[in-house]
Amino acid sequence: MAKKLFRFLMSRNPERQELSDEKMSDFRRATIVQGGIIVTLFLLPLFTYLGFPWHIQIAETIFFAVLGVYVFLLWDMLRNYTANRRLITINFVLIMGVFLLGVIAVNPFIPMPVNPTYRMVLAFIQGSLLVVEGCVIYFTLQEFFRKELSLGLRLWGAACIYLMIGLAFGSAYELVCILDLQCLGVEIPLQTFAFMKRIEFSFMVLAGMDNPYASVTGMVSSMATAEALFGQLFVVLIVGRLLVK
Repeated sequence: MAKKLFRFLMSRNPERQELSDEKMSDFRRATIVQGGIIVTLFLLPLFTYLGFPWHIQIAETIFFAVLGVYVFLLWDMLRNYTANRRLITINFVLIMGVFLLGVIAVNPFIPMPVNPTYRMVLAFIQGSLLVVEGCVIYFTLQEFFRKELSLGLRLWGAACIYLMIGLAFGSAYELVCILDLQCLGVEIPLQTFAFMKRIEFSFMVLAGMDNPYASVTGMVSSMATAEALFGQLFVVLIVGRLLVK
């Protein structure tokens, strides 16, 4: 069993092969799941409007399930872009450990007491998720700016990376807000719902929409400025990259 798992972890060697349909599929799958995460952000107001019982818990559970699929796909993408076994293994352990820990820590049906220990656990979960997202963004950006990319791969890659940036900043905002509950000017209970609101805020910043919160801390304001600038710069780079033959 251990040998089969090891072969699965190390089954790819992207440094020795040309861009393949597998990479196209990775971008496509990740983009579709990213769209699924965005769709789940609408479930809470929808369920509230329809008067579903346990509407918050149901929306959080669906969001968490889709997020789990997305994080696994991030690790699966990483295997295409690096042959560093240590990096792949560390990311796999982080993903599996964080997912299992997250199931316990942010279970919407079992509220946890908010104390320093709980907040440190949440900070570890978000920090680990941010590390995985950062690694994948780095390697996919490298891949995106290679000259031999096909047009289809460029389009799917551009969409995937753009949404990946929004989700990564969502993790960063959540990490800051775990340490400072008033970082957005309003205190939201530290559950999956809070993470959903940070991701929503991140995409609003990335898209250039108005800030829905009355006041944010200096750290979040600076991060939002960096995200907005990075988002606009990336759009310019996408246009330039798509024009390159």
